[in-house]
Amino acid sequence: MNSRKTDSEIIMEIYRRMYREAEPPADIDELIKSRRARTDAWFLNYFLPDVRQIEIINEVLKENNIKRKSDQRAFKVSVLLGCAPSGIRKKEVLIK
Repeated sequence: MNSRKTDSEIIMEIYRRMYREAEPPADIDELIKSRRARTDAWFLNYFLPDVRQIEIINEVLKENNIKRKSDQRAFKVSVLLGCAPSGIRKKEVLIK
């Protein structure tokens, strides 16, 4: 019997790893449980370089045997346009 994780479980594993490595580090499950993840743009308070975000996504997809390029692209889009940490440090963001 094949017990492949659901897409949601895979995405959450990606977020867990990203936030564990983010600056400052965080526990995404705790952020969700405490409702802090319900505030507007809360994920912008965390930084993880874009390159590392892609590496984490690729690692988790490989571990879960997601091989089709179209499936890999769909996961990347979902994660990066979802609530991934910012790829730009706050002080680098210019707000006018």
